Amino acid sequence: MTKIAILTDSSSSIYNVKHNYDHLFMIDLPCFIGDEEFKDFDQNGDEVFYEALRLSDKIPKTSQPSVGETLNMYELIRDLGYTNIIYLPISKELSGTYQNAFLASELVEGITIDVVDTKTTVSILGSMVFEACRLVRLGKDVKTIIEEVIALRNRTGYYATINDLTALVRNGRLSNAKSILANLLKLKPVITLTEAGKLVSLETVRTYKAAIKAVIEKVVLELDHNNGVVHVSHTNNHRDLDYALKIIKERLPHTEVKTFTLPATVVAHVGLQTLAVGYVNNK
Repeated sequence: MTKIAILTDSSSSIYNVKHNYDHLFMIDLPCFIGDEEFKDFDQNGDEVFYEALRLSDKIPKTSQPSVGETLNMYELIRDLGYTNIIYLPISKELSGTYQNAFLASELVEGITIDVVDTKTTVSILGSMVFEACRLVRLGKDVKTIIEEVIALRNRTGYYATINDLTALVRNGRLSNAKSILANLLKLKPVITLTEAGKLVSLETVRTYKAAIKAVIEKVVLELDHNNGVVHVSHTNNHRDLDYALKIIKERLPHTEVKTFTLPATVVAHVGLQTLAVGYVNNK
């Protein structure tokens, strides 16, 4: 009899959402500030890393799970009696996590692994993960679950702006970053997570508040105003969060809005002065 587990990584930030899915598993993407390692986010949350980052002048780094670590997780899930794993990791354009997951899937025995290029991350990835969990409970097969979560991904969008680009540029996570680096001190980017799963700067504006407004307007244009849900992700900067929520309430007074903290593994690359707004258009 088929028994399906859903696996994701900590970029999905599922550890910040209460749920009762016992068939859901997560692999940490650890963060480093100097020699200090931060992980176990399901127990510690993000604030420990946030605070350490505030107090440090070092450039943080992240690490993808090794093939061996991923293989260990596969075997742990197998030994719990599961016959199948659907692994929904961070976009392969943003991390080597996908590649190592695929390599590990060729080494494990006694369980079938499907690794999906989600082409996304953060709360959008979390939405895909929880939808997969819901479909498992409904008794759907692996093929149907994968088709449905990919269809969900295609009904999403994600935009962000960053008040300080230093971390993102130094970590090389932003395409065409050179075009905005010269204006680092005066212009703020409007960044999108593309359909291919890359972070790309669409435009720049003169102030951070204007950039937040621009990000929200992108979402307003693409959101299904009848069935869509808005996602706002922040780094516990409540002044910027409140400003964004006020604008969203004015522009989308009847739309459900969910707030999330940005996972540490993403903040390590974008920094603490970041606000993102995305959407999920439900059927």
